Amino acid sequence: MHDTPETPASDAIAPAVPGGLPRVAGYRIERVLGRGGMAVVYLAVQESLDRQVAIKVMMPAGGLDEAQSQRFELEARTIAKLEHPGIVGIHEVGRTADGQLYYVMPYLSHGDLSERDYRDDEDGLIALLRTLLDALGYAHARGIVHRDVKAENVLFNNADQPQLADFGIALSRKGATPRVTTDGLALGSGGHMPPEQARGAVVDGRADLYSLGVLTYELLTGDLPYYADDALALAVMHAHDPIPRLPGEKAHWQDFIDQAMAKSPERRFRNAQAMARALERVNDRLHPRGGIVGWLTHPAWRRPGVLVALGALAAVCIAVAVWPRGEMAPAGAVDAAPAAPAPAARLDPQARAAIETRLGEAAQQLAAGALLVPAGANAAESYLDVLKADPGNAAARAGLDAVLAALSASLVDAAQAEGAEASRERYRQAVLFADVAQLRDGPGFAALREDATRVVLAAIDARIAAWDAPAAAAWLPLAEEVQLDATALAALRERIDALPAPGETVRDGDGPELAFIPAADGAPPFALMLDEVSRGDYARFADATGREAGRCRSRLSPLQLFDKRDWRDPGFAQGPTEPVVCVSLDDAQAYAAWLSRRSGQRYRIPTAGEWRRAARLGSAATGCAAGNVFDRSADGRGTRHACTDGSAHTAPAGRYPASALGLHHLLGNVSEWTLNCGSADNALARTLESDACPRRAAIGPSWRDGPMAANAALQMLPPERGYDDVGFRLLREF
Repeated sequence: MHDTPETPASDAIAPAVPGGLPRVAGYRIERVLGRGGMAVVYLAVQESLDRQVAIKVMMPAGGLDEAQSQRFELEARTIAKLEHPGIVGIHEVGRTADGQLYYVMPYLSHGDLSERDYRDDEDGLIALLRTLLDALGYAHARGIVHRDVKAENVLFNNADQPQLADFGIALSRKGATPRVTTDGLALGSGGHMPPEQARGAVVDGRADLYSLGVLTYELLTGDLPYYADDALALAVMHAHDPIPRLPGEKAHWQDFIDQAMAKSPERRFRNAQAMARALERVNDRLHPRGGIVGWLTHPAWRRPGVLVALGALAAVCIAVAVWPRGEMAPAGAVDAAPAAPAPAARLDPQARAAIETRLGEAAQQLAAGALLVPAGANAAESYLDVLKADPGNAAARAGLDAVLAALSASLVDAAQAEGAEASRERYRQAVLFADVAQLRDGPGFAALREDATRVVLAAIDARIAAWDAPAAAAWLPLAEEVQLDATALAALRERIDALPAPGETVRDGDGPELAFIPAADGAPPFALMLDEVSRGDYARFADATGREAGRCRSRLSPLQLFDKRDWRDPGFAQGPTEPVVCVSLDDAQAYAAWLSRRSGQRYRIPTAGEWRRAARLGSAATGCAAGNVFDRSADGRGTRHACTDGSAHTAPAGRYPASALGLHHLLGNVSEWTLNCGSADNALARTLESDACPRRAAIGPSWRDGPMAANAALQMLPPERGYDDVGFRLLREF
């Protein structure tokens, strides 16, 4: 560790000796290096070795109970086993004289990354990122995720080499800027935190890669990609705001940043090794090399099998100039197309027989799909071997065209299953082969570009039709590589940019306002109403269709079954902007059909999974601040919130804080119908239900629910009647 600006000491560490320094056996603590919300770091001398070290003392009173302290101790012991030149090691783990958990680390006096400027040193930045990616890959392979990759956690040792610190034990720290998150056990710093980590979801190594992408952007520009006044707003920006564009002189980094900072982990680099390969592509753009040598050193082809095979093909171009005409190469040798043909008639019978054998092998390899690999036993090498001996051999030249055509076909066949990045690699592989085999000017290469162009356009069209902007944009780099017309490329970008961003409001004419929910984990995108269907909107539907009011009851009082309640008179007064209640699932579906006819779009009741997906990034508020719940002002018995939200029954639209996507009243006001089937909780009641789908689920708490109600729990209710605390909102399909 190194010296950091001191902040006011926490009361959680009580003085153990005069001056407030803790006692650690075997160490002489000299002074404070830095303080955070959960720990204090001290400069100390290890007395047995007379060396300076840094000791980080955790503070159990700062929000950690004993069980959690033991968890950190166990985790620290695991991390102490990491031995990598890019990771700050942990010398010792233990407890102070008064029981506080501590870690002993090297004292690194060369500062941290926040003190350095790489804006004009891209070569230095690439070298730094190589080291960090190697360190992260090493840790991830051992099941350890850092969770707090940021400049302050990259230190420099006495050899000025970067090392990751606080590996896996970084906690939330107090701070006055939007670079840090709020107190608690949500690990990581807000300015670099990936969306899934901010939501409290389980994270893997791709969370660190996102944070490293943010750090890369910061080092390139001198600024974080997002700033906000509070942690929640910052988390929303990371989850939904577009990834900022780099200045023109740094545009060669944009693809790298875009994939590293993809909102969904599935769209990021698979692992640190994949990100390192992409970093080498950035380096290639920074220092371009032309010709075959440049292609062969491209990181996309550093996979062992392809590299060996393509390297062998390149060697052919050299061998052909010096190999004696009329002789076949030894088994396993690599050859190239000659500069001047030699008449086949000059070949002796033995050479002609060898050529026929080699052509037969090449045909079998081509049929088996062994196009470029394995080395020494693939169609490309076999055909080039024939051309070395017989430069005018028409069958061999036709064979090379067939290899190129097969590479093109594999690109088309695999595009849908493998996605944009894999298709881009297949195209580059085919281009490289065409260069080595000198086929760039032939019709086969033109066909390859045509096929790749069709793949790109079809893929982008399909993803635009699915309203999936990130997936569509992922194909643009390949569109550039196939040299799509600039006007067509600009039109594609314009169509992608026109797609709504997550949470963006969309509307069909005079229909309801909806929030766009993007595609995720293979599920299609949709839009969800910002508010529940209001009493006023339902009244217009009932007047237009003549639909009669159905039966209504209270979920909590079966004796009220025979009350003359309906949506017009649910037993309490309502305004026109309050959510309609006392409507059955049939009523809600009839309303959806009516709205679909009016708008020309398909509206329906959401499933519970879709509702939860939209609610995943909800308001950080709780209790009365989150929504209309069962509080002190409500009538009836039951455990209630110890607060007053201002509404005894339902509340008007927009009364309480919206979610990060702009959705109101997901927590409170009314529960909402979903399409999910279920049955009664009571065993006796289940024996009386013969229908395969006797009940439907209502989701979310209502004005009747107190602190014991789960936010996304399902209540299985008979769908043929309405309830005075159940309403609905609609989903629009795309």
